[in-house]
Amino acid sequence: MFGKYKNFILDLSLKKIYQKFFLNDIKQSSYFVFLKDLYYKFLKEKYPNLNFIEFENNLNILLNYDGVDTLDLYYSIFEPDFSSDLNKYYKIQEKQIFLRFLKYSLNPKLIRKKYFDIYTFAFNHLNQQLKILEIGGGVPHGFIYKIWKEGKNFFENINYIEADMLHTKFFQWYCKENKIKINTKTFPASKTPIIDNIDYNFVFAKDIFEHLDDPKKLINNLIHKTNNSETLLCLDLEHKGNNTIQHINPNLPTLKNDLIENNFKIIKKFGDIHVWKRI
Repeated sequence: MFGKYKNFILDLSLKKIYQKFFLNDIKQSSYFVFLKDLYYKFLKEKYPNLNFIEFENNLNILLNYDGVDTLDLYYSIFEPDFSSDLNKYYKIQEKQIFLRFLKYSLNPKLIRKKYFDIYTFAFNHLNQQLKILEIGGGVPHGFIYKIWKEGKNFFENINYIEADMLHTKFFQWYCKENKIKINTKTFPASKTPIIDNIDYNFVFAKDIFEHLDDPKKLINNLIHKTNNSETLLCLDLEHKGNNTIQHINPNLPTLKNDLIENNFKIIKKFGDIHVWKRI
């Protein structure tokens, strides 16, 4: 029995084995399959000749590919200054980024811990429908997953502020398909958005601050606009390591001082994501 799978097993690291057999969920009833089908429907509207079998086959190859992404290498050789314009750089990368958000959905434990549980906590803590402000972070898994699991009764509306990229168009399409009231504001990738004329009681901002040219400006904008002491700010402000092309401001813990100085405190932690509330 072992001999039949020997080469397959030897080709996998322990991490890959654990991921494949213990973390990933690819059953027909899984969130991954649900989201994958949404991706296909979204793309099918854009490209009517898209074939589902071909889409699935190519997608499976990409999801299982564990080698070097050669796109940066091509641009580095033939257009060596391609990363100097970050908005252009993100547009080049938007399909890989769109795929990455789908890849996250393979791991339901990750989706629940970093997205769904936070939405559920906010709804239970406020004991009222959420008026949501999602800032950056790509496909809003917490919102989509909670609707998929429990329906729409947890929110009044959603405001979605995101870079003008493929995943943004996907979420706009998703809301239109599901008759969800949405207010979308787009901004150039890496440029700090402005929060203005938005009524919210719940902010979710994960994997966004390190990508911005002025993350302190966004924190202070949120502080200034958050007048209701019941409003929850769910923010990812942990250190992101060294500067990279995408992580242009990774030293995020310094931003916590601005919140503390303006009478915000942490009332709950979900790993790297902390829930802040004005006291």
